[in-house]
Order: sequence, then C-alpha cells, then structure tokens
Amino acid sequence: MRVIRGVDIVSADEIRELFPALSQEMVRKVLSSLSKKGYLTRLKRGIYLVNEAPGNPSIKNPYRIALALFPGYIAFSSALKLYDLLDYEPFTVFVATPRKSGGRTVGEYTIKAVALGEKATGMTLKDGVYTSTPAKTFFDCFYKPRYCGGYSEITKALYEAEKLDWDEFLGYFKRFASDSLCQRTGYVLELAKNELEIDVPKEVLDYLKGRVGGWTKLVPTLPSRGVGIKEWRLIDNLGKEKILGWAYG
Repeated sequence: MRVIRGVDIVSADEIRELFPALSQEMVRKVLSSLSKKGYLTRLKRGIYLVNEAPGNPSIKNPYRIALALFPGYIAFSSALKLYDLLDYEPFTVFVATPRKSGGRTVGEYTIKAVALGEKATGMTLKDGVYTSTPAKTFFDCFYKPRYCGGYSEITKALYEAEKLDWDEFLGYFKRFASDSLCQRTGYVLELAKNELEIDVPKEVLDYLKGRVGGWTKLVPTLPSRGVGIKEWRLIDNLGKEKILGWAYG
C-alpha cells in the first residue's frame, strides 16, 4: 500500500509495471484482497480507487473518477463548474459519452453518463481532465438543459462567461441541431441579449432565426400554457421570470 499511497486511482496494469515479477494472476489476487479489506474501492474491472482509510473512499478528483468509469468528457453542470461558471458544488458529475449511458455512486458523488452519439465531440484538456470546450458546454446545456440546472443556470453562466467562441458555438448548431433546438436557443439568447446586455453576435441570432420551423415549446415536457412568441414560433411555457429571475432577485 505504501507504493500507491498518495494516488487516487490505480490500475492493474500500473501495478504490473511496478512489480514486473508478479504474475497477472497474482496481481489480480492482491488487488482483490486489498479491495475486500477496504483499502481499495473497485471502480470497474482493473481500475481501483485508493482509499485514505479502510472503507473510506478518497475522492480527490471526482472528475478523474468519472472518466475512469465512463470514457468521454466532463459535461453539462460539471463542465460549468470547471470553468467557474457555477456557484454551487454539484455532487452529480456528468460525463458525455458516444454510446453508453449509466450511473454509479462513489462516496458522496453520483456519476452520470449521458450518451450523446455523434454529438459527443468538442473537448479539451482542462485541469488535467477531458472537458467540453466552453462553446460546446453551452451547446450541450441548451441541448439538454435538465443536466445543468435549466435555462436560469445557462443564462447566469453566459452572463458570467468572459468570452465565448461564438463561431464554434454556432458550428455545433449547424452540424447537430434540430429546428426546434434552434428556436429554443435563439429565444433564450435574444432574451439574454435584450435583458442582460450579453453580447450575442447578430449572425448567431440570424442563423437561429433562419431555422424557425413549426411551433414548439420552450420546455417540451411541460404543458403548453404560456406566452406565444411569434418571431420564434415558440410557446414560452416556463416564463421570463424563471429564466432570468436570478438577475433581478
């Protein structure tokens, strides 16, 4: 245990490199024994979390643990937190993956993988972990706002963001977005521009406005009661006060 003390995650391959004289079967038995005694917590086959004390998982970096469980990139509210655009410490860590959705609880954290298919792209290395770029973070949040706290958290994060690569942001809409996603996003961005003076480029709003299709709802899962916005052919069934209330409270 002294050899791996101080690290948070260890793999069977790393143990074999440290002790080349041990057979693969012996390494497996050692790791299994340490796991049963509580010194390690098995994350998945061949990957273990090193505990500070027996039975006490050591969560030094929940993002690294999340990516060890679900290969992909840190996304949604977790990415906002990494970019200092979220006020609170979320104890659910989101990972965007190409194919596999799932969940796992490790210590006080819940790890949630969200499969985005071909949309699982646009990552960078941030603080040693693969994370969506700022522009992709906002695209993902508009795509699935329930994983970042909703539109109020999105508008607040946009307000706090010092700068955003709007060309990159718009590129994801051109590649991946449905008309209804463009309508919802355009409405919220225009609201943020008018009410909060967020510098949303005209070409971004123009493109999104050019994608207006049939009538849609801001929140598809809520009833259709709300204000009809003809310009965006959208029913705001959430309300401006819930989208921007944080700015006026």
